[in-house]
Amino acid sequence: MDTKAILKNSLNLLGRRGVKYLCFAILAAMGIALVELCISFIIQLLLTSFGFFDNKFKFFGYELPKLSIYFVSSALVIVAIIRFSVQLTTTQTAAFLRDYVLLRLKKNSLYRILYEDDVHEKSSSNINFKLSEVFSKSSEFVLNFTHFIFMFVQSAFLFLMLFIIAWKEAIVATTGIAIIGLAIIYINKNVSRFAKQVPLQQKKLNEGIEKIARNYLFIKLMKKREDEYNSFCDSLKEYSSKSVSANFYSNLSAQTGPFLGIFLLVIIIIISNNIWHTSSVVLLSFIYLLARFVQGLSILTGYFGNSNIFFPQYKLSLESISNSDFKKINKESHLKITFFGPYKDPSDTNKEKKIDSITLSKIESPEIVLENVTFSYPKSTPLFKNINITINKGSQVGLIGSSGTGKSTILMLMTGILQPNSGKIQIDGVPAWEYISKKEARIGYVGPEPYLIKGDLKENLCYGLSRQVNEEEIMETLKLVSLQDFVLEKGLSYKIGENHTGLSAGQKQRVCLARAILNKPSLLILDEATANLDEKNESLIAEALKNIKLSCTTIIVSHRYGILAFADEIIDMKNII
Repeated sequence: MDTKAILKNSLNLLGRRGVKYLCFAILAAMGIALVELCISFIIQLLLTSFGFFDNKFKFFGYELPKLSIYFVSSALVIVAIIRFSVQLTTTQTAAFLRDYVLLRLKKNSLYRILYEDDVHEKSSSNINFKLSEVFSKSSEFVLNFTHFIFMFVQSAFLFLMLFIIAWKEAIVATTGIAIIGLAIIYINKNVSRFAKQVPLQQKKLNEGIEKIARNYLFIKLMKKREDEYNSFCDSLKEYSSKSVSANFYSNLSAQTGPFLGIFLLVIIIIISNNIWHTSSVVLLSFIYLLARFVQGLSILTGYFGNSNIFFPQYKLSLESISNSDFKKINKESHLKITFFGPYKDPSDTNKEKKIDSITLSKIESPEIVLENVTFSYPKSTPLFKNINITINKGSQVGLIGSSGTGKSTILMLMTGILQPNSGKIQIDGVPAWEYISKKEARIGYVGPEPYLIKGDLKENLCYGLSRQVNEEEIMETLKLVSLQDFVLEKGLSYKIGENHTGLSAGQKQRVCLARAILNKPSLLILDEATANLDEKNESLIAEALKNIKLSCTTIIVSHRYGILAFADEIIDMKNII
């Protein structure tokens, strides 16, 4: 990604509100520099009031008056209030932009998971990598780089004031600062060198943990635990060493400025006093502003070093928002984040969820037709070639086959998630993706992992329904899936924990099947719904499917025959690939 693209995507990421707050805070940073000038002037007034200097000393061509100590103290209090206000503005703006950017990145990521068809975007390792590494550190980049911008503006104004007060001393300071700057730039090259390797190592770690977790039993049985452990520890040490090195050079960069700045200050005092004989009042103002400038330079280089550490992750974030829908995705919703925190739009407080009336009418069970369908993943040979499948209205059809035979792929084709290379796939006479997108189409789905929410049993059964249901309908449906006795004992108010505690694996799947049936779907899809169940629970689900035959078109994807006991047709994937 080139510099122009980085700048363009950065502006998109900040949005109008972010850019507006940033510009306002830059003005506040200029104000801080002016406040420093006022403080240097007030210090001189104080010293003059105490009699340390004669009134003949002038500042910007004006003779310093001898003012009351109370007047000078009052002026100092006013300046302190102004400084507090502008300093709070800059620091809060940086904190706001950090959280605002993080909110927009996560919102965009969730949108892409839910609404886009990129399979890589939905992989757990990719999601974990983005949330734990990319987005969090990108927001830290925004925080540090925003502070860097503010300190740069403040330091630039202080530097200009140094020339106004004492131009000779300012030239010496400029030469010294240039030398210090070159040293800091050299150090920061090492920061960038190590920092760009950190996200790569983090991604490798995430993938390693996921691989071990998914294949734990295999690793144990093959007696490879020690090898996997040692390999992972090596990757962990590699990640830690890169991260520590990047932080070391960042800290070294931050401390180099003030360390060399003290030597520069001593040199300027000696030259000014012995060669140029600059007046004490002017030299005092210059030394104060130079000290503040060197201090600001130290803070600035620290923020710049941290920005370098987090820039590789920030660049990855910008790549993730390069899709054209980012602006639309991040339009303000009813839950906003403001400069001082979140608030909810009062107009949304009393809004209730309404079920769209268009979904209440019964939709006829659809026919599914695959005609001369060919499909292949990028850079691979065709998985299917000119296949023809017809699933009749209201029938129950099983797709069976071992892993790798294309069961999940053909299901994604039937549901419009993937598009064929050639041929056509139609549901009820329209393209599959169009049917699935219809507002009035009611589709039931039960996957291998039960999708339950924290709440009671009734809340889970009604989750996502497009129609109102009463308790009588719920109990009838629970009877179909052999859960009536359990619910009569526990009640519909039975609580399900955050980790789905309180239900067995079979009960969880039957709750999900009951929820799908309650919605009175025209199309019901079971994708390896019994993969993690024993034969008893599988037979119970098969019985439930028998009870709803003809009420909807049902597709059952499985590698086991038990759930297909009452299917009208079984398609063996090995016969069509």
